[in-house]
Amino acid sequence: MKLKAICFDFDGTLVHSIDLLVSIFKQVLAEKQLPIPPGNALRKLIGRPLAEIFQEIAPSENADVLEKRFREIEFTHNNSDEIALVAETRPTLEFLQSRHLKLGIVSTKRVAVVEKLARELGIWDFFAVVVGRDLIAKPKPDPEPILFACEKLGVHPREILFVGDSLLDLESAKNAGAPFVGVLTGVCDRAEFTKNRADYIFSHVGELVNLVREINGN
Repeated sequence: MKLKAICFDFDGTLVHSIDLLVSIFKQVLAEKQLPIPPGNALRKLIGRPLAEIFQEIAPSENADVLEKRFREIEFTHNNSDEIALVAETRPTLEFLQSRHLKLGIVSTKRVAVVEKLARELGIWDFFAVVVGRDLIAKPKPDPEPILFACEKLGVHPREILFVGDSLLDLESAKNAGAPFVGVLTGVCDRAEFTKNRADYIFSHVGELVNLVREINGN
C-alpha cells in the first residue's frame, strides 16, 4: 500500500526533551519531599499522561496538584533555548513535504504546549494536524489519538507510518493498525523495540528518507 502520511510523537522523537522532563519530575517530587524513583524509572514513564505518572510514582499524593506544579515548571522551560530539535528533524520534514506526504504530530502533551515550542523551533507549519491530550478521550497506548489523526488527514492507518521513541508509541500504533518506526533518540533502546516487534528501528528520524523512497519509489 502506498504511503500517504507520516505521524510523529513529539518528545524524544522530533525534539531532545527527555532529560529536561525527567529533571522537572525530580524537581516536583523534591519540592514535596517525596522519594525519587531510582535509575531510569522516570525516563521510562515519559510519554504517559502526567496524572497517570504521578499516580504511579506518588500514589499517596494528589495527582492533580503535582500535575499543576509540573505544568508550571514546564511552561518556564518550554522554549528553544532549553529544548533543541533532533538534528535530522528539519531536513527530514522538508524531504517528506517535497514528496507530498501529509504530516502530523500525536502527543500526550496539550496542543498549545506543542505549538509554542514547534513554532519557536520553526517546524509548526510542516504539520497538517496536531493531536494532543486535550483533544481526545483516551491517550496512547489507546489507538484513539492515531485514529483521530488519520481521520483528520483523510487516510487509513495502514497508509501511514507512526514514528515514536517509546513502547507506549509502539503499542498505540499496533492498536490502531499502523506500521511503527521506533527511533533511538528518546526513552527506548534497540533491544526493547526488537523484543516488542517494532516494524522498523532507526537511530533517528533522518533514516525515514530511505524508507520512504523504498516504499513509494524514487
